[in-house]
Amino acid sequence: MPMNLLKTSLAAALLACPLAAGAQMQPLSDPVEAHPDPESLFSSDDPDLHRNKQAALHIMRELLQCNQWTRAGEWLTDKYIQHNPLAASGLEGVQNYFINIAKRQPTPTCEQLTSPVVAVQAEDDFVTVLAARELPIPGDPEGDTYTTTWFDTWRFVDGKADEHWDPATLPPYEPEASAAAAPASDPGALAMEGGVRAQVAQLMWDYVRAADTLDADAYVALFTEDGAFNSVTGREALHDMITGIASGQAERRSGGESMGNMHHVMSNQTIEVLGPDKARVHYYWQTVFGGPGTEPVPRVAAVGNGVDDVVKIGDKWLIAKRNVQPDAATE
Repeated sequence: MPMNLLKTSLAAALLACPLAAGAQMQPLSDPVEAHPDPESLFSSDDPDLHRNKQAALHIMRELLQCNQWTRAGEWLTDKYIQHNPLAASGLEGVQNYFINIAKRQPTPTCEQLTSPVVAVQAEDDFVTVLAARELPIPGDPEGDTYTTTWFDTWRFVDGKADEHWDPATLPPYEPEASAAAAPASDPGALAMEGGVRAQVAQLMWDYVRAADTLDADAYVALFTEDGAFNSVTGREALHDMITGIASGQAERRSGGESMGNMHHVMSNQTIEVLGPDKARVHYYWQTVFGGPGTEPVPRVAAVGNGVDDVVKIGDKWLIAKRNVQPDAATE
């Protein structure tokens, strides 16, 4: 039987017969592969289609990839109608979200599109961009991923995007109180939870080591692009925070202050598993200066409790938000 026909038959059989409880769905499709030169797809011999394709390229590159949202008015109309249920319409609303809420940090230079674009189609006033998307296989204890296809379609008016469609959906409702509970009879869920806990525990260890050594590069690599430590948001700001602490400590030591080594102590840690790619870490913390050993005498500089939100992106667990001053609602 030809391979494509075999895959079609298997898919039809799975649709006809629901999976048994606890069974894990595996992808049946061939992997989605990006074009090796994505920018070459944004051109046309037709001048109107070429203008629209080039505007779509700028949206993909300068806005979505490089986060230069202060320039959005160059390629979006003031009206900019959204059909993504997570986003509001209007140029000002789009800019406010990415700049002030998501706090996306712009890349100063943006010379080449690196997004995994598969194909670009243009007809009349519409341009559709197909892109590969990699997602975790639900419930896979090894953290394996599969590829699928995302699309963005824009309708252009005078060379600017005036309307937008994509396949985004509202996230599923997950009551916090019961999201972490896995049925004791489901070995797949238990294995997934065990794997998540081990990987998140390693993330927390890597975090305190990077913080104690004031290794700014290692520190920011443990956060998502828009990750936050309390109100400090984004990798660039986090990098500045660590280098600023390092400079301050170096100045105090050069002035003769005997500080000893810095130690971040996380204790009574509980990892709340919210899914295969989402978890929350609850803990007490102390920042201790002193040693190694007993000289200089260790002293506790600060103490408190924390609640961290961590997510899995690709094959890496990263900190989305580290909150060491939680209010009662998040404790």
